[in-house]
Amino acid sequence: MPVAHNAPSLQQEKALIWRILDHLRDRRFEPGERLPSERDLAERLGVGRNALREALATLITLRVVESRPNSGIYLRKLATESSFETVVLLSEMGSPPSPADVIDSMEVRRTLELQAVQLACERRTDEDLARIAATLRDADTLLAQKGNIADYDNEFHMALAEASHNTVLVRLLHAFYRLSLERRRDYFSDLKRAKDSANAHRKIAEAVEKRDVETGMKVMERHIGNGKHYWSEILKARTAD
Repeated sequence: MPVAHNAPSLQQEKALIWRILDHLRDRRFEPGERLPSERDLAERLGVGRNALREALATLITLRVVESRPNSGIYLRKLATESSFETVVLLSEMGSPPSPADVIDSMEVRRTLELQAVQLACERRTDEDLARIAATLRDADTLLAQKGNIADYDNEFHMALAEASHNTVLVRLLHAFYRLSLERRRDYFSDLKRAKDSANAHRKIAEAVEKRDVETGMKVMERHIGNGKHYWSEILKARTAD
C-alpha cells in the first residue's frame, strides 16, 4: 500500500488550526460569518489545500465552524457552541482559558468528581484500590523530596475516575485535567497546599475502600472547594490588575 507523504502530522495540524483561528481573530470574524473559500484561505495562509481541508475537518468536529451544504463554512459562537475539547486544545496550544472558563470548568468538575467518588465506592475492585494506593505512595515519596505533585494529583483523580467503571466519566475528567495541568503545577508549588491535598486524597481513598459514600463525597466536596476558592481569589486579583 502506498504511503501518503503529504499527510500532516498531529503537531503540524495543531499549528495550522492555531493559524486559522489566529487569522479569523485578526480579521475580526463574527459568529455566523462565512469563511473565505478553501482556495482563498489556503493562499492567505500559504499552505496546501489538503492540509487546510484536514484542519477544517477537525474544526468542524470540534464545533468551532460548521459546513453548510452548497454554501460554505461558517464560524460558530465559540463560547456556547464549540465543544469543551476546543478549550482544551487551545490551552495546549498556548491560549489559556479565560477566567470565566476556569471558574465554570471547576463548577462542572466538582459535579463529576462527586459522581466519581460515589460510583467508585459502589464499584471499585481490589485492582482499583491497589492503583489508588500506588498513586498515594508515589506522591508521598515526591513530597518527602519537596517536589511538585501535580502529575500524581492527576494520577490519583484519574485512578478514582477509573474505579467508577464509567468510561464516559473517565474521558470527561481526563479533558478537565488536561486543561488544568499547568494551573495545578502552580498550585502545588506551595508545599503546604500539596500536603493538604495529599491528606485529602488519603481520606478519600479510605472512604472508597470502606465504601463510605457519604464521607468520600464530603471530603471531595471540601477538597474541590479549596481549589476553587484559591483560583477564584487569584483570578480576581489578576483581573483587578
